[in-house]
Amino acid sequence: MRDLLIDKNKQELKQHGNVEFPFRIGYEDIWQYYNGKFACHWHKEVEFTYVYQGKMRYQVNDKIYELKKGQCLFINANTFHRGEHINKEECKYFAMTFNIHFLANEEELIYKKYVLPVIYSKNLSSFVCLPENKLEKKIIKQVKYIDKCYRKQNLFYELEIKEHLLKLWQILWEAFESKIEIDIDRNYYKQLIKIKQITQFIHKHYAEKITLQNIADNLHISISDCSHSFKKFMKESIFEYILHYRIQQSLYLLQDKELSILQISLKVGFSSTSYYSKLFKKYMKMTPKEYRKLLKN
Repeated sequence: MRDLLIDKNKQELKQHGNVEFPFRIGYEDIWQYYNGKFACHWHKEVEFTYVYQGKMRYQVNDKIYELKKGQCLFINANTFHRGEHINKEECKYFAMTFNIHFLANEEELIYKKYVLPVIYSKNLSSFVCLPENKLEKKIIKQVKYIDKCYRKQNLFYELEIKEHLLKLWQILWEAFESKIEIDIDRNYYKQLIKIKQITQFIHKHYAEKITLQNIADNLHISISDCSHSFKKFMKESIFEYILHYRIQQSLYLLQDKELSILQISLKVGFSSTSYYSKLFKKYMKMTPKEYRKLLKN
């Protein structure tokens, strides 16, 4: 079992390829993650997630999807996303991520005309490609072919991957041109920045007492704006998010045998061990002691 590595801003720390070849495909099983779910995070890369077994629930910003076998989800750059099991079912999938500059550099016409409008389009933060739709089926076919190239890594596979990524981007335009807003919606991205600032504050001060007033004052916004914006994008209240995050942080501390449950509960911001244990069992379906025993085994 594992968890995502994310920083204080909720940005994923995992490297998606490298500077020389900014492309990666990761092969995942939802049950590799604690409780069959991975934490909300974001990254600068574009992502295509293809489910080849089972199904899962996936949230991107304020949209929630039920991804099924044979479907492919497009996740735009810099968007919040997370996933979890549905009714404890299995789900296996691969996540194809690449830096947008792999398609073209910022100075190029291709970037300005075809990449930038997609990246900053409010209507295209995400979408699901269904095999029943003719153009969307072509997107799925391209994604699967690129995966084949990546796995085989024959001679010139890097060139082949880039060639088919550009073709994939062209099909994306053909399928969703009507949804792509040429005028960048700056207000939408201001909202995203606001959410990132809220999570950054929580990650920095989660061990302390946090109130909505604290967060709102830090961002110089009203309490209602702070609360409403967060709930809209994250589908949970700020208070619920703080509790989730504290429990998540305690998982790492439970690996340290020198720390007692009381010490851990205090370190992650709980004033009561019983309340910490109660919430831990609610989210993890076991007590902190049982979790520690599981780690030992």
